[in-house]
Amino acid sequence: AHRPESDKTRRGRRHKAAAGDAAPIADAPAHVLREAERESAAELVARVDGLIARRRDLRDQAEAARRELARVAGFGEFDPAVLLDLAGHGVHVRLAKAAPQSAPTAPEGFFVERLGADANGVYVAIVAEAPFEVDELDLGVAVVEVRSPQESPARLRSRADLAAAEAGRIDAELAALSPLSAWLEEHVASLADAERFAAVRSGMGVAQRVAFLQGYVPAEAAPDLRGLAGEHGWGLQLADPQSGDPVPTMLRYSRVVAPIRAVFDFLKIYPSYWEADIGWTFLIFFSIFFAMLAGDAVYGLFLVLATAVLQLKLRRRVPGYIYGIMYITSTLTIIWGMLSGNYVGIGNVPDFLESIQVEWLKDRDHVIELCFFLGAVHLTIAHVWNVFTVRPRSKALAQVGWIMIVWTMLFLARTMVLDYPLPSWILYVFAVGAVLVAVFMATRRELKESFINHALLPLTIISSFVDVLSYVRLFAVGFATVAVISAFNMMASSIGWDSAPRAIGAVLVIVFANVLNLVLIALAVLVHAVRLNTLEFSSHKGISWQGQLFEPFRRSRPARQSEGAQEA
Repeated sequence: AHRPESDKTRRGRRHKAAAGDAAPIADAPAHVLREAERESAAELVARVDGLIARRRDLRDQAEAARRELARVAGFGEFDPAVLLDLAGHGVHVRLAKAAPQSAPTAPEGFFVERLGADANGVYVAIVAEAPFEVDELDLGVAVVEVRSPQESPARLRSRADLAAAEAGRIDAELAALSPLSAWLEEHVASLADAERFAAVRSGMGVAQRVAFLQGYVPAEAAPDLRGLAGEHGWGLQLADPQSGDPVPTMLRYSRVVAPIRAVFDFLKIYPSYWEADIGWTFLIFFSIFFAMLAGDAVYGLFLVLATAVLQLKLRRRVPGYIYGIMYITSTLTIIWGMLSGNYVGIGNVPDFLESIQVEWLKDRDHVIELCFFLGAVHLTIAHVWNVFTVRPRSKALAQVGWIMIVWTMLFLARTMVLDYPLPSWILYVFAVGAVLVAVFMATRRELKESFINHALLPLTIISSFVDVLSYVRLFAVGFATVAVISAFNMMASSIGWDSAPRAIGAVLVIVFANVLNLVLIALAVLVHAVRLNTLEFSSHKGISWQGQLFEPFRRSRPARQSEGAQEA
């Protein structure tokens, strides 16, 4: 159904948003205020919404009062009203701040009174019988005028305490209401249903005296819909989707592949209904790329422990597949870190860890070669998959040609980057592959329409070389991760550990370095591990990621996943 806006739809959305803000009141004591039990859901939502808004205002007021109090705390207790009264009687007083340990002196015709001092400066009052500007005076030292507050420090302190106390009472009231959060969540669900119903009703088509809906239903649910139509007297027409129809995507994840759903849902990317579900390849290679980008066994162990702690703390509030992707990627990070011998830049490790390290991976060129090999395998999977799915079947030979071109580009990348000799036979492989692609990439009927693709074939072949070459980013980022932590470790060592202040400084440097590295790793995973799957691999497989997730017209309940769809 289409979703045009109507007044009822907009009103339902506002009510749902307000209820959604009020629903997560928090975990708290298990008693409920009696007056809350007598309220309707809408009244309780309005009440909680008002309490939350009032608490936010009170906290802002308390914070503003504390900031103002901190600004003038060095001057001690005074009343700004007295300063205004003195000015009315010809005695002008200005407040100023000088550097710590300084001693401002009064010029002729002025009086300087020291009111206080702390590590931040010396606080003085400057008095004169005529109006003056502080920045025009010569007090022997540099001073900065401090604007007089609107209220006395005592009044500011009292206002901050009163606001904080009232905010605390609101916290207690919200905590008392917390057992009603489940009831409110049901209310939010009912409002979501009402909004959805209003939207669908507004989008109904009308032909003479007939109102109708048009949409999609999972194939296995079609018999149930047909039964309901007979029971309620609905007219129903079912038809299979036609090629090119904007059919929504409904993915069914097996238990093994389900962890990759966390990435898809986070990025909001889904294949279209007419494209293949590449979840299993995405999961395998995303996890491998994650491990190579992180590149450190200690980071992997940290992520495993962090995931376990979050799972114990949050339990079922977070879907299990999110924990799954974290355990998979962090475990592979541990394995890769141990195989490559990376432990947060520590060179001297126990013998049993040293024995696990693969000697071949110590050579930087070997790691680069491994990246190219992974890229070739990754892209080959895309074309092998196409061999079995492409139609008409003659186009499968073009996919075989692309496989030959991809492996040619692997050897070419080794030659250009690592200066390895290029085998003479690889040129014949490339020639055969190029001919297969040129001849079988389109049928005779498609030749006229796809002429531009033939004209651009040389550029497409060059692009395939760039695709293979781009997998070197796995080495570059992983190497940078190790280099960063090693450099900071050397910096910490140069600070020394022979005294408490030096040791604290060295620890702070190491902590900062590791936090920085973890942030950079997170960014690298989002940029590189995702890109190699959604761009390089997907362009070879033919995935556009233009799919829209299937959102059926139904009451709020856990979504049931299925594959087929029929147009209703």
